[in-house]
Amino acid sequence: MDEPHWTLRAALGLGQRPELVALVGGGGKTGLLFALAAELPGRTVITTTTRIFAAQIRLAPAVCYADDLEPLGRLLDAHRVCLVINRVEGDKALGVPPDLPARLLSRPDVDTVLVEADGSRMRPVKAPAEHEPVIPPGMTLVVPVAGLDALEGPLDRVAHRPEMVRALLEEPPTADGRPPLKDGRLTPAGLARLLTHPNGGLKGAPADARVIPFLNKVESESRLAAARTAARLMLREPRVSRVVLASLHSDQPVREVRRRVTAVVLAAGESRRMGRNKLLLPWGDSTVLGRTLANVRASDVDDVLLVTGHEREKVEAIITQHPTFCIHNGDYANGMLSSVQAALRALPAQTEAILAILGDQPMVEPAVLDALLAAYAATPKGLVAPYYRGARGNPVIIDRRYFDELLALPPDAAPRALLRRHPDDVRPVEVESEAILHDLDRPEEYERWRP
Repeated sequence: MDEPHWTLRAALGLGQRPELVALVGGGGKTGLLFALAAELPGRTVITTTTRIFAAQIRLAPAVCYADDLEPLGRLLDAHRVCLVINRVEGDKALGVPPDLPARLLSRPDVDTVLVEADGSRMRPVKAPAEHEPVIPPGMTLVVPVAGLDALEGPLDRVAHRPEMVRALLEEPPTADGRPPLKDGRLTPAGLARLLTHPNGGLKGAPADARVIPFLNKVESESRLAAARTAARLMLREPRVSRVVLASLHSDQPVREVRRRVTAVVLAAGESRRMGRNKLLLPWGDSTVLGRTLANVRASDVDDVLLVTGHEREKVEAIITQHPTFCIHNGDYANGMLSSVQAALRALPAQTEAILAILGDQPMVEPAVLDALLAAYAATPKGLVAPYYRGARGNPVIIDRRYFDELLALPPDAAPRALLRRHPDDVRPVEVESEAILHDLDRPEEYERWRP
């Protein structure tokens, strides 16, 4: 059976309630505007607070004018999608007043309003001028847009207002030391900074609106790698809930949806079968837990949360070498599920999934974790599990949609119960390492696997 693919509406979390959406930033906004309108259920109004070309007006199934909205209801009944514009001057139609989109959404015959809120002169990236963007009041979602071809030419050629882009980027290097510009070209780190800068992609975004950057023209493996790097950096901005990696001209335009995933490292057990705390045992130049944490931190996971329990002080002493957010599970004697539940209660609302990994899995390399994260990004399924020659192992990714169900499981259950309950929502990932099938419960297992 074919794997399900992301739709544009699902990638942007639309279609469940009335929404007022603003598209800002670089080239590709108009294409996204019309493609998204075609997918959305209900009745959708497309409009702009800037201007739109006559050639683009012809893409709309129906057109209504801001100074005469009387036909709008009939046009939506007939076509489901209607473009609302201001008067036409030459080859362009002027934008509507900023207060009109919210008034349109308040109508009982309108379910979604999509607004192109600035222009970019067809360049893949831009910096907004003082008067831009024109984001109407009441926005529920702001989508900063950029094309990945922005990384492949001199800034002066790929950017609208390159001098303003340069000014936004002429700051210290990003948090991980990557330069925003290199040899006069935008880097993935620079693209991430531009789209999440308060005077760039976030300019004018209402404080209560969701922000989902949209990276277009992800048409090759090299662009996909660059987009993943940019997305990972953008997810460090708390306002960004997810990042969409797409190619609008493809049959399946959404390639990946990068969401904030927290690795929950379970380090609370009593190691009864080992006879001593297995997490503290030597592992190469580190310890079992130290190597597990190092592998997790070397992966593409966004955050790390360690759950302690038995011999808390000794376990926490290890993480001084691997700075990690840590919580203590006072109910650790009740089993692993209690640690997972403690982690879920501590997670911020922005976290969309956990990667649950056992603290005694130092054999699982970062590449395996990245394969799971890539699979989660590529599918709308909510559960991702690794398999080796048909056998399922650990770690697993669990989407937020299952958090309440996890919290409701009885104490003697295990997180894998979710995978049995929802087999159709499991995305299997075949890996080449049998390490996913093993942990270090017994002395003979430790002796077999230790470096």
